[in-house]
Amino acid sequence: MVGAAAGLTLGAASLASAPATAQPEAAQQAPGGVDYRLVARWDIEQLNRILSVDTPAFAGLSVDYSPARNAVRLYRVSYPSVAPERGNRPVLLTGLLALPETGQATLPLVSYQHGTVYGKQEVPSFPAQSPETRLMVAQFAGQGYALIGADYIGMGGSTEAQGYMVKGSHQQATADLLTAARAVLQANRLSDSHLFLAGWSQGGYVTMALLERLERIGMPVHAAATASAPVDPWAALNGFLNFPRPIDAPWIGTLFILSSFSFEHYYGLPGLARSLLKPEHYDICLRAYQGQAVDPAKLPTELRSLLAEAYFDPRFFAASAFGRLLADSQAYRWVIRTPLRNYYGEQDEVISIGLGRLAMDFQKAIGNDKVEALSTGATSHRGTFARAVPGWKAWFDALAAG
Repeated sequence: MVGAAAGLTLGAASLASAPATAQPEAAQQAPGGVDYRLVARWDIEQLNRILSVDTPAFAGLSVDYSPARNAVRLYRVSYPSVAPERGNRPVLLTGLLALPETGQATLPLVSYQHGTVYGKQEVPSFPAQSPETRLMVAQFAGQGYALIGADYIGMGGSTEAQGYMVKGSHQQATADLLTAARAVLQANRLSDSHLFLAGWSQGGYVTMALLERLERIGMPVHAAATASAPVDPWAALNGFLNFPRPIDAPWIGTLFILSSFSFEHYYGLPGLARSLLKPEHYDICLRAYQGQAVDPAKLPTELRSLLAEAYFDPRFFAASAFGRLLADSQAYRWVIRTPLRNYYGEQDEVISIGLGRLAMDFQKAIGNDKVEALSTGATSHRGTFARAVPGWKAWFDALAAG
């Protein structure tokens, strides 16, 4: 989908007032098969316009952000990775590295995981097309943080099929960008002092999955934070099917479309999407998954018009291949050791209050107090993100200074 349809996603929609982007420079090399090139430099005025004009237009509410103190240089990083679900097939992925012009050789580092988008370039390494990325650049890189953001497999410069909510590939893409970004930092005689993770919506889920991966391999993370994170995809989609709310977003069908085709491809289950989607909608859903231009008005907004009736039976859903894969994709059921804050909105049309608090409630049930769930008030999906970001920054600032 293109144009206004991008507004039907969990993540970004382009804004007309995006900062001007310079022509990409020639690629430079860093160790490990990593290429990087400068794609833009945003000055303080541009960054503050993002905070004061662009973000309120995107989120639908005004928030007080810390004004930018320095300009930022934006690099598109190309780096090798693998797709674990495809037998560790080698892939080439892209992501963003935003470096503040502070003159400091050691910088705190934030890895930001983006929300769902249709357009392949509505991702961090094409920051002018990603309002959420622009906010993160302005608020963090504009205040002296280095910022990275993976585009995920199948997005940005990747030529692979999109791996939407495919947990292992999300973990691999984000962890490998961290390695690649550190190679670029080292090549430029820079280093990072504190590692923070953050993400919104789908990116909140990916942040939790990345945290699980980094804790498993023993890589220190100083803190992690999310907004509107679907930490349990099975619970999220089950709720839409069987316990719909009046405020549920009209584009919820997007989640079923993207995940069914992605799971079919990456988990090797031919026919999975056909079993889920009604035959009359299969072709247009496939085109939408593939990133082709389709008329969003032709996609049903009612789940019962889009999905096979059998999936509305909770027992069938739980026993189905699709339901089992969703259940296996959870990203909160381990003993979390990193300080973690999950922000949720009380009028979020995508993530329920219970889902927003789920990781904290589970961890507290086993006696673990590392996780906090914090309300942003009666905020929408985008509003929750907009209000969470300054909370993330204040917390990260305090930890970096401690």
